[in-house]
Parts: sequence; structure tokens; C-alpha cells
Amino acid sequence: MKKILFVNPRFPRSLWGFQGISDLVGVRSGQAPLGLATVAALTPPEIAVELQDENCYPLGFDTDADIVAIGCWNVQYRRALELAREFKRRGKLVVVGGPYPTLCPERFTDGPFDVVFDGEVEITWPRFCGDLLAGSPQPVYKQAGNVDVHLSPVPRFDLLGKGHYLYHFVQTTRGCPFQCEFCDIIVTDGRVPRTKSVPQVLAEIEAVAALGGRYVSFSDANFIGNTKYAEQLLRALVDFGRATGCPITFSAEMTVTVAEKPQLLELLREANFTSVFVGVESPRLDSLVETKKRQNVHRPLIESIRKIQSHNLMVVAGMIVGFDHDDVRIFQEQFDFLMEAGIAFTTCGVLTAIEKTPLHARLQREGRLLPYDSSEVLGHGSADLNFVPKRMTPAEVHQGYNWLIRALYKRDNYGARLATTFRQFGPSAELGGRVVGRFDRQLLATLVNVARYFLLTSSHPRRRFFVRTLWDALRGRPSLEKLVGSISYMIAHKHFHEYVTGAHGDPEAVTNVSPFAEAPSVRERARDEFSRDFVRRLRREFFLGASWLVWAKRRPRRAVAVPEALLTETVGECLRQYLNELGVEVVPFATAALSRLRERADLLVLPIVGSVRKGREELNQIMQQLQDRVQTDLGRLPRIIPFSLDGDHRAICEAFARIGLTFTRRVERLRHAYVNAVETIILPSGQLATAPEAAKSS
Repeated sequence: MKKILFVNPRFPRSLWGFQGISDLVGVRSGQAPLGLATVAALTPPEIAVELQDENCYPLGFDTDADIVAIGCWNVQYRRALELAREFKRRGKLVVVGGPYPTLCPERFTDGPFDVVFDGEVEITWPRFCGDLLAGSPQPVYKQAGNVDVHLSPVPRFDLLGKGHYLYHFVQTTRGCPFQCEFCDIIVTDGRVPRTKSVPQVLAEIEAVAALGGRYVSFSDANFIGNTKYAEQLLRALVDFGRATGCPITFSAEMTVTVAEKPQLLELLREANFTSVFVGVESPRLDSLVETKKRQNVHRPLIESIRKIQSHNLMVVAGMIVGFDHDDVRIFQEQFDFLMEAGIAFTTCGVLTAIEKTPLHARLQREGRLLPYDSSEVLGHGSADLNFVPKRMTPAEVHQGYNWLIRALYKRDNYGARLATTFRQFGPSAELGGRVVGRFDRQLLATLVNVARYFLLTSSHPRRRFFVRTLWDALRGRPSLEKLVGSISYMIAHKHFHEYVTGAHGDPEAVTNVSPFAEAPSVRERARDEFSRDFVRRLRREFFLGASWLVWAKRRPRRAVAVPEALLTETVGECLRQYLNELGVEVVPFATAALSRLRERADLLVLPIVGSVRKGREELNQIMQQLQDRVQTDLGRLPRIIPFSLDGDHRAICEAFARIGLTFTRRVERLRHAYVNAVETIILPSGQLATAPEAAKSS
């Protein structure tokens, strides 16, 4: 009996790979190879089959298979070549097929591959198997025209390792009715959606459920390309969920026009969908029209996204920079749009002209293509650029994108977007029997790993990110659904953060302002430093501690003791003005007068100097003496607020906020006082520094 070994080559790291979560959730790969499992199901019983996925385990080259069939996307091409040469050296017949051989078959006919499949294989693969058994396989099998997808069998999910994958895929349609200029789907699959029967799709989902699969992602280019069919399928999925107790959660890719179809949104929610991938691409209407993404300009994008989120659906967005209408301002626009929309996970990348697409043909006519190898393109989460932009230089595109992808996956920004999404969610009581997770040994192990990674860690930023994001996501209207969603997306962030750090640099090292943005005014920078969320967090900490109880027992004097030496510095002048704005008296003091301060002030500001600054030796000496005296007289002093003169922006802003919170709980009043102090003291002097920067320069 002949035997075929199906091989899925190793994928390079990318945003979609989810390689970074395996140690937390126990899976070996993010996505199961649907194509290979489908082709295995097309193989007649006279031929034995085996499937190895290099993304799960190292390959066994010493196989007893006679034929090796390799699936290949463009990013797998180099690795597929290596594997083909090795298997060829061992005397195997090497076969290749998949999206990349279909798009660029010419790249496979000259190498180590004996047989190349060009196009869909529901007809050509059985023909190949017949030729193989007859001893006369052909070098190329090309599908002429599109096939009837009713011929596609239930994939051999049983060949995939149980518990190895985060997502299993099911395909319901092929083709997309739209004509986005940059997309290759309309080239390979056509513009007329072809649909499987609803019972056919349910059989595939039941096969996944039987193997213990938890998550199914529909791999259609546009799940709602045929609206009538999508409605029929969703109703069947609702019935499936009710009959089985919702063992599976779903996700799918679709156009943003789903926001205009309230009935579909309700059905998505009832059918146990938790997220949808939407090709937003750009907040610029001119760029959307340019690339023929006209379906995105019917209504304001933020409004559409809010509508989707209100049905308790997470929106994952495909975003692109580099359109002809994009200039260097697009990076800040993309960032601001995603922050406002509350889209945590975005596959933001640089526009790439894929071979055979209308975009590639246009840029070729215009002479703007750059030399490149499509097999080296990394796609989502990368800075690929294979043409000359119109309104930016290639260097500007790379610089802007490097900032953008890091800023998006900076912990605070990611957490803020998650919290924004969950604020849009409706009441969980309306979800009926919708499941948010099965509690079993695997889930328990995941929770233990999550606690170990995010809480039982020496990394304060990581622990703070986890606790703060949970707090913000659950605040107001907590639910199990929000809890599970928050933890799931923070697990995913572990991978995103690691990938971006390795590919582009540390996300925590960038600000929220693009390198091409105009220099913000002092007022804008002060507002950014002294944000509402920042002050609210400190206020929560203030009430959770015991200090407020001491403060509440007595009537405050509304006075703060500040060293005279600090008041001669710019940052000290800012502090005086800030307290004046709050109606608080400043009590200047010298070191010798420390013992009399308890009866005169509510707080004592203690400057902390870690290193001696050139030209400020006398100031440093005074501050050091003060610190020594404070340790001696600690029991006779008012409450002490440390004030680091060597700290970063956050440390100094935090000192301002903690001082102000002693006298008012009103966030807006604190922010107003801070901004006015910065403008009054720093702006007239001609400096562009804010109070924290003034501390370093003073």
C-alpha cells in the first residue's frame, strides 16, 4: 500500500503565529492546517495517510511514506524548498500545493518538487491519486475554473494532534464580491461566493467538537459575502449551540458592513461568536476610495465598530499604512483611531503589492515596484515595502511603522483599548446559553500559568498591566464574559509584546506621539502626562491605603511644607503655582525648622536626589542633609510625600497628584491646576519642557 505524508512547514514568527502563548495555554500552534486536512480527506482508502506539522513537533525525515505532500503559503516557501530537497534526497516523490503555488506556480516547476498543484484540488487531487496508483503521476495538475465546493469533504481533523491547536478552521464559502485593489483572494478564489451546504458545515463543526476543539474560526475571506446564506448558517449554529450546550466559540472575517445588518449581529451573538475580523485598513476616506474599499465609506467607521462591539463582539482589525493618499501623518492617525475605537488586536502592516493583484499591475505600469522576493514578505506585523510610496520616502514609512507597531502593543495602550471595548458591551444576561469557557483540567492549568506569569513575577510592569487592565475592564458592569475576555486577550498580548520587541524594538520605550507629529504645546503635553486614568488610579490607591483614614480624622490645615531650596528651582515654582491653584498654602522651611512643621502643615514634600548634578552641588548637599534629618525626626513630622528630582515623567507627575489628592478628589480640578501651573511658570520662560523635564534641567 502506498503512503502519503502531508507536511506543514514551519511558519516564521508573526503576529498571527501566537507562538508566545504556548507556555501559558498548553497548545503547540495557533492554527490547525485546514488545507492539508482537507486534501487528506480527498485521498482514497487505498492510500495510507499521515500528517506532520513542523509548527508542533520536529519533522521525522525517516518516514516510511512513498510520497511527501507539502502545503505552502508564501511565507513558508523557503522552508518548503529545504524540506523538499531533504525528502527528495531520501528518494521520496515530493508534491506541493496551496495558496502560493496557486498564485505563483512558476516558482515551483523548476525546483525539487516533482508534482505541483495549481488551484483548488477537489477534482485534481483524486485524479492525481488515480495516476499515482497507475504509476504515471503528472508534473502539474491545474484546475481550470472554480470548483463546486459541495465536493469538499469533511477534513481529516483526526490526523491533527488533540489539544495541539488554539484554533481549528472551517471554510463555508470561497470568493468575495468586493474588489479591493491589494487583495489576492479575488485572483485565486474569484468574486462570486461559492457556498457549502449548511449540513456540510455542521458536519465539520461536529467533527471538531468530537475531538475536543474549543474554538472554530471560519476561514472565509468574507463570512457575510452571501448575506442570505450567512443568515441560514447562523440560525443553524444557534440551534447547534442550544442542542449541545455551546461547546465551541466562533470567530470569522467579514466586512464592516455587518454593522448595517442588525439581524446578523444578533445571530452572531446568539450563535456564540466572540470576535470578528474586519478589514478596516485606514481611517482616511481618500485611501479607502483609492484602494476600492468603498464598502467602508458608507458610514463613519467608529460608529460601525461601536455597533459591532455593542453586541458583545470583539473587533480585530486589519490596518494598512502606505496608500498613495498616506503621508507621514497617517501613523498618528492610525494610532489615535485604534485607541478611540478600542481595537486591541490589530494586524497592522505596511501595504504590499502582492503578485497578480490589481495593485501590483498598476504599480508595475507606473514603474514604482522595488526589487523584492514575495516569499520573503512577512505580512501582518511587518514593515514590508515593495514599491515607492507617493507621499513618503521608504525610510519614513519604516520609521513611522516602527513607532506605530510598538506604540500599539505598549502595555498601557493595549490595556486601554481592551477597557474601551468592554465599555461598549451589553448586559451579559441577554446572552442566554452562550458559553465563555469550559472549566476542566486544561483551563485550570492555564489559570495557574497565567497567575504565575502575570502575578507571581518580579516584573512590576507586567503585574501592574494585568491588575489594572482587569480593573478597568470589569469596572461599572462586571461579568464572567468580560473576565474571561480580558484574561484571554492579555494572554495573547504576551505573544504580541514578545514578537514586536524581537522584530521592532521594546514597545515600552516609545511615547504616544509619532516621530512625525508636530511638537505638542505645553498644555497638550501636560494634559497627556496628567491624564484622567492616571489620577483615578492614584485615587483608588489612596482610598485602599490607610493614609486617608488618618487624614479624615482631623480637619486639614490646607498647607504643604516645601523646602526653601526646592522653591528656588523651576519645578518648585511649578509646585507652588499648582498648590495655589488648589487653594493650598505653601509653607517654606529650612532644614533647621523641621521639628515645628507638624502643627503647621498637612504634608511635607521630601525631595529625593539620587545623583549629583553638575552645577547643582550645593542643592544636592542641602537635599541630602534634609533627608538625613527627616530620618531622625520621622515621628514628629507631617505625612511625607517623596519627590524624586531624578525620576521620569511618571514619577514626578505622581508626586504632584498624590499631593493634590490630599485636598480634593476631583480629577478635573487636579488636571486643571497642573496644566495652569505648567503654562504659568514654564511657558513665559520660553522653555518647552513640562514640569518633569524642568526638574531634570533645574
